[in-house]
Amino acid sequence: QTADFVLNVANMQNGLIKYDMKMIDFKDIILKTLAEKKAQAEAKGLQMESVIHDEKGDVYNILGDAFWLKEAINNLIDNSIKYTKTGKITVNLEDGQGKIKFSVKDTGIGITDEDKKNLFTEGGRGKDSVRINVDSTGYGLYSVKLIIEAHHGKIWAESEAGRGSAFYVELEAV
Repeated sequence: QTADFVLNVANMQNGLIKYDMKMIDFKDIILKTLAEKKAQAEAKGLQMESVIHDEKGDVYNILGDAFWLKEAINNLIDNSIKYTKTGKITVNLEDGQGKIKFSVKDTGIGITDEDKKNLFTEGGRGKDSVRINVDSTGYGLYSVKLIIEAHHGKIWAESEAGRGSAFYVELEAV
């Protein structure tokens, strides 16, 4: 799996990955990914909470590639599970003024200011992350960033060391 990720990143950088842009329901992708990840979180004794705003008129349609967006969301939730020893992971989805806002918050190890600088860079991984996840290639968040940017979206993180992390994705609604 690791070699594939590194290869995919190289292909993404070179524009060799062709995204199959179709009208998709982003909420569907979130719900499917959550269902798949629930057992993994529970096996670690973590609570998994989802807050999906479903007011009348909320729309989660975007123009995107369902496969690659699912890979990106999967990676973000996966990271939260890996780097959280106790507590909970909260996934939030809301429709706000033409933008779809998605976030994953955890009660994990958090990210130091020094590591924040390398977060979404190629091969960028924190000192603590390697200690907890020996399989870390440093390509996960970088590939997520490439996928989100290919969808004209934004991704960022907020965190304090020892106090958990929150990763945010914003995409254009259609």
